Amino acid sequence: MFFTEKVDNRSVKEVNHSLILRYIKIDGPISRIDLANKIGLNPSTISRAIKTLENLNLVTELSIGESQGGRRPVLLGLDNNKYHIVGVDIGATKITAVVVDLAGKVKIEYQYEIKSMQNGIIDLSMEDVNKCISKVINDFSKKTNDKKIIGIGVGLHGMVDKDQGISIFAPNFGWRNVEIADLIENKFNLNTVVDNDVRAMALGEYWFGAAQNIHNFITLNIGYGIGSGIMIDGRLYRGSHSMAGEVGHTTVDEDGPYCNCGNYGCLEVLASGPAIAKEARKLIKRGRKSIISELVDNDLNKIDGETVFEAAEKDDLLSQQVFQRAGSYLGIGISNMVNIIDPELLILGGGVSNAQEYLIDNLKGVLKHKVLGELPDIKTAKLSQYAGAVGASVLIMEKIYHKPYSFINNIKSRGC
Repeated sequence: MFFTEKVDNRSVKEVNHSLILRYIKIDGPISRIDLANKIGLNPSTISRAIKTLENLNLVTELSIGESQGGRRPVLLGLDNNKYHIVGVDIGATKITAVVVDLAGKVKIEYQYEIKSMQNGIIDLSMEDVNKCISKVINDFSKKTNDKKIIGIGVGLHGMVDKDQGISIFAPNFGWRNVEIADLIENKFNLNTVVDNDVRAMALGEYWFGAAQNIHNFITLNIGYGIGSGIMIDGRLYRGSHSMAGEVGHTTVDEDGPYCNCGNYGCLEVLASGPAIAKEARKLIKRGRKSIISELVDNDLNKIDGETVFEAAEKDDLLSQQVFQRAGSYLGIGISNMVNIIDPELLILGGGVSNAQEYLIDNLKGVLKHKVLGELPDIKTAKLSQYAGAVGASVLIMEKIYHKPYSFINNIKSRGC
């Protein structure tokens, strides 16, 4: 259930350490002899590797297992509480920063609401991002004494070059070629990895959420914008130019409204949170009755996706119909992906997914009509509001699992 890098320049010992960590995560608690049988290494090699991983504070003895005819075996598990990671989800309306342990459990969180906008561009600086990271690290330090933070993972919308740590283009923020990883790493002296926010969300669901042990799935984030993370055969697919998953900018209505990307009828301008608010506003201006007007004190400019959802929850017919329309457009966009990729599972996340009750029937109806083969299961993101931030922390966990000895010793050499 783990992503494997294309280029593998590890030593035999590092490969063995990595395999042991992965099998313990999947099958633990597990004995040394069972590890040896699963991996195909002799018991003495396993014992030496386990000793190294124990010294690195990554593996620990948990309990005594049942006897299979001889001595009762010692069962091993991951030592999830010695190290912690900061995960940061930079969204269009808020930044969510968390500190998690190596089991993906959120220990502390902080949310920063983004409210300033100029000419349609959200006013967000790297200083704002660093303040959020500082806040969550300081709060965690006050709460604990000796538990270390060993890295920072960041999920960000738009085109991201993960290998270089650069935001190539984040249209909501007006960012181009921002060297995010270096800016954060230099500030906090912590290993930093940056990737697209929905790809990070997909990683989080794969490691700790709704997609554990499922190797072909699509995660969709439906909120201020619409994006997807694609997992194929256990590998997160990024594409040749870091653009894979931009389903929000696929055409679902050639005669549809103009999109900021320069095209017309994109899924994002028909089914995202702002699109839902815009449709509700348009219908009310045309004379349709709705309790939305009361909710915003007749100031229609205050309508957002959350307002429409609140009204739908109060049995407002117009609001429910707006979500049903969005569900139909989502079905068109998603059916194209399903016919190309043939996933086992679809995971829906983001603010709009909270309104599944009102859009899911139309979405499924379109899928049944347009998908050629068997329909995938559809689930809500298990990690909920933390899916993006916990997923971002997995960007660091991947490095630990790939080269545990090198990564932890590098942390120690930094004095972290």
